[in-house]
Amino acid sequence: MRFTLIRTAAVASLAAGVLLAGVPTTTAAPTASPAGVRAVPNCVHLEQRDYKRGDQWRSLANVKNTCGYTVRLRMIWRGTTDGRCVSLHDKREHGESKPGTGPYVSELRDC
Repeated sequence: MRFTLIRTAAVASLAAGVLLAGVPTTTAAPTASPAGVRAVPNCVHLEQRDYKRGDQWRSLANVKNTCGYTVRLRMIWRGTTDGRCVSLHDKREHGESKPGTGPYVSELRDC
């Protein structure tokens, strides 16, 4: 039986926890940010998982806006380049994928 490794960003500590499960887990967006940088609201939810495409493993991060208004955000990846700034309308999702199983989103920042 093949298990999918699933990563989820811990809200308070910004640490990634690895879960062995068949479905991705969803959490509120990480809230801690460096001084002077605003985090996105808690109504933006982050889901992360690893998947295999052909012979290559990839890390996928997906965010969903449930705030009732548009938010601007950027995914801050650990172990690779950060994502671009995007406007995310209410009830919409945005996903980014990086090669390997090491990268994960450690923070969502307002931009």
